[in-house]
Amino acid sequence: MMTNETAWDISSQDHTIWFAAVVTESIVIFLINTYTLIVFARNRHLRKCSTYLIINLTVADLLVGVVTGPMEIYYDLVTDPGTDFSWKDFSILTFYGIFQISSLTNLSLISLERLHATLYPIRHFVIGKWVYFGAVICSWLLALLLSSVTAVLHHYVPIANGYAWVSCIVLTLMILTISYVIIIANINIKSNPRPRYSGPVISDRKLSITLFIVTVVSMLTIMPWAIYAVIPIGIWNRLSKTTQFHLAYVFLVVYYASSLVNPLIYALRLEEFKKAVKELICKTASASSHVQPIELHAM
Repeated sequence: MMTNETAWDISSQDHTIWFAAVVTESIVIFLINTYTLIVFARNRHLRKCSTYLIINLTVADLLVGVVTGPMEIYYDLVTDPGTDFSWKDFSILTFYGIFQISSLTNLSLISLERLHATLYPIRHFVIGKWVYFGAVICSWLLALLLSSVTAVLHHYVPIANGYAWVSCIVLTLMILTISYVIIIANINIKSNPRPRYSGPVISDRKLSITLFIVTVVSMLTIMPWAIYAVIPIGIWNRLSKTTQFHLAYVFLVVYYASSLVNPLIYALRLEEFKKAVKELICKTASASSHVQPIELHAM
């Protein structure tokens, strides 16, 4: 995902503009996802099995803002293709990619979890916490493995690295599309659930629809970079170096936006989450209003 700026003759003003954009976006990602985690931490009733994967996705998105964004800026200090490859370079590139891949992996897991909840609602309610914890651990191990592979490809076969990233995105998109097509079709067919289970089933369906919206918005922000990564080099080189530079960073900034839209959608769609956010804001405002000003007396 990193853009090799050293190959471009770009003015310092352009670098400064995009530097400010990436830094600002990283800070916003950090603040929004941190606030989301605080809401989950302070409200025990929100920490249900159905939200464990959401919390894990929030953690991954938070680390994208804290680690991946700054490392994008730091990239000028990372080894370029063709130079000696060291364990330090491997570690940096692996650490750079793991959180983005984890975010994609979590989107896939969430869609599969929602699919199971839709097809087998009663059986889904009795799934133990250990299943979710295992899924979270596996998602990070898979992200570590794939990130290690892309780190090696980035150095030795840069073109293959781009296609590897696109493959991850396309695979995620296929899982999401198939899962939510089945979910939506099932919701339409079973529009009148049994009265005995109507409450939890309807609530679960609203969560499924909310997570579907989250997924669609996330993929809309990710797809432009995927298209950019597979544009034939011959077509890409027809553009000026300045245009290439700006387009690359436009796609990059849009890609990172996927890590900040999720909490905003939760706040708009999930009543419990919206209520918890309002309560936390009110408590924070109340605590601030009770802070007494310090009077300075003349000696």
